[in-house]
Amino acid sequence: MTQGKQPEISLTISHPFRRKPAQAQTKAPVVPYNEEDEEQRYRPIDRVLLGRTLQLLAPFKRQYALGIFLGILMTVGEMMSPKFTQWIINYGIAFTASKGEAGAPTTSAAAWHIVFLVAMWAVVLTAAVILQRLTILVMTGAGERVQFSLRRRLFDHLQKLSMSYYDKTKLGRIISRCTSDVTALREINVWGLHTIVANGLMMIVAAIMLAGTNLWLFLSVAWLGVVLVVANRIYLKRAAVAWQLAREGWTRVSTNLAENITGMRVVNAFNRQGPNLGVFNTLQYDNTANNVAVARLNGVYQPVLELVRFLGKVTILMLGGYLIVRGTLGRGGVGKVVAAFLYWDWFMNPIINFGNFYNLLMQAMAGSERIFSLLDLQPEVQDEPGAPPLPRITGRVEFDHVTFGYSPERPVLHDVCFEANPGEMVALVGATGSGKSSIISLVARFYQPQSGRVRVDGHDIRHVTGESLHRQMGLVLQVNYLFSGTVVDNIRYARPDATEEQVIAAAKAIGSHDAICSLKDGYRTEVGERGANMSLGQRQLICFTRAYLADPRIFMLDEATSAIDTGTELLIQRSLERLLEGRTTFVVAHRLSTIMRADRILVIDQGRIIERGTHRELVAAGGKYAHLYRQFVSHSE
Repeated sequence: MTQGKQPEISLTISHPFRRKPAQAQTKAPVVPYNEEDEEQRYRPIDRVLLGRTLQLLAPFKRQYALGIFLGILMTVGEMMSPKFTQWIINYGIAFTASKGEAGAPTTSAAAWHIVFLVAMWAVVLTAAVILQRLTILVMTGAGERVQFSLRRRLFDHLQKLSMSYYDKTKLGRIISRCTSDVTALREINVWGLHTIVANGLMMIVAAIMLAGTNLWLFLSVAWLGVVLVVANRIYLKRAAVAWQLAREGWTRVSTNLAENITGMRVVNAFNRQGPNLGVFNTLQYDNTANNVAVARLNGVYQPVLELVRFLGKVTILMLGGYLIVRGTLGRGGVGKVVAAFLYWDWFMNPIINFGNFYNLLMQAMAGSERIFSLLDLQPEVQDEPGAPPLPRITGRVEFDHVTFGYSPERPVLHDVCFEANPGEMVALVGATGSGKSSIISLVARFYQPQSGRVRVDGHDIRHVTGESLHRQMGLVLQVNYLFSGTVVDNIRYARPDATEEQVIAAAKAIGSHDAICSLKDGYRTEVGERGANMSLGQRQLICFTRAYLADPRIFMLDEATSAIDTGTELLIQRSLERLLEGRTTFVVAHRLSTIMRADRILVIDQGRIIERGTHRELVAAGGKYAHLYRQFVSHSE
């Protein structure tokens, strides 16, 4: 998103909501606003943004066209009411004035004439009510389809973004894009076009009918149009900024809320409830103040519109009464004044509607800019155009002078070179932050190196499809994610088409079958949200089984046994020989017992491979690995 110049309109206000309540008066450090965590400031609404928003509606243009057509018919029918009122009044006055004259209609005939006019009026209004219902059904159906399509598009796009996006973006901001920002577009997507077309038509027809009723009455209120134009320009300029600030304030609140809920265990462990409440309340005060600022703008704008409406009514009545007394309006003057009075109301109603519509539009455009900013993000790691799929691999992995950093100016891996042959178990050893997990991430193509190449069976993984690569890989992390559902659902996640017999066979092969059967409902046990019903060891066993069921050619264990007790680890170690057969395996672990039997050990220090060899070779060499091993043996004793 291109950063535009922020309009110099201050919306900072002094408001009682900014005062902290008693429970927030703690010595908690309030987290300062960090500009680096903030999004770019918004631009005022422009045609490009409006055009992109309208493009969301394009696939459903037929439904919108039908809804708008029905809405126009409804509006025309409703706007006949002033005319029927004029006809009934004028006929009643004309009948009263001519009563007793020769050729004048009888009372019975006059009554039937008025009943006929009322009946016709009722028919027109009934048709308008039916058209209104049809308009609601058609427009709501089209708008909800747009909402559905937009949410699906966002979800699909989020799954394509690279891991670097999730490293840099807070969870609350991501959720806000798919929830509150999309919701802010709903009213515009449903009623936006109808509001513009129907209300615009209503204003034009009302102005024409008012001018047709009497030109002097029309000219007497025409000058108020200048007042409306000026008021709208001032309001739109300020409301755009106000709504953008309000939307950003809400995002910061939802981001803080998501972080606290996600980290609730840490919050409780360190007794941070009070300080966190202080931070949350501070964000709430700002969010409330921003919304109050919007309300204050509306609190000025809406009364101005009502004042203009009142001035127009008074002007029409005063001038109309004067013209009636002078006889300028001629016969039917009273009906003309009443009709002009009603048409002025019909002219002002769309202005009031547009005022409310502007508020919705400001909300929608603030959300729309943020949504398109997300959709415009291109994955840093994506398939090249026409990239071929990776064929069935044996599992040979090669790092060819690879340099990589999550920030290019700060590499975490420097000129890394090594090979892993099919069926080999390669262990990565080193201190925290040395670059072990980065190597795993590069093999999985979660990131791309700044220089050098990563090859699988001789194929540069940048030039093949990611789907064909990931389909032949398995990954088990230190803290794995379990989805809501049963144990068997989570094991099947890598292979949705697997039968329950295949799931059980995989569990038996990996050594997790007995542990799963010991659960409350066995394979049908609900794991809870994010695996909350499972212990850390149980979660890891489920994830091991899930990875094994996928039958990967390259298997990666990133600190995968650190959360498992010794007995469970020994159980898994006995299953690894079958698991590793014919597969290339990368193991990252602090426990040397996990990697002593590796075919090759790479010792990594500050992003460089400083030693390589088998366990015996490295111990005999007396280097860093030997020092780590002696520490391990000493600690074990």
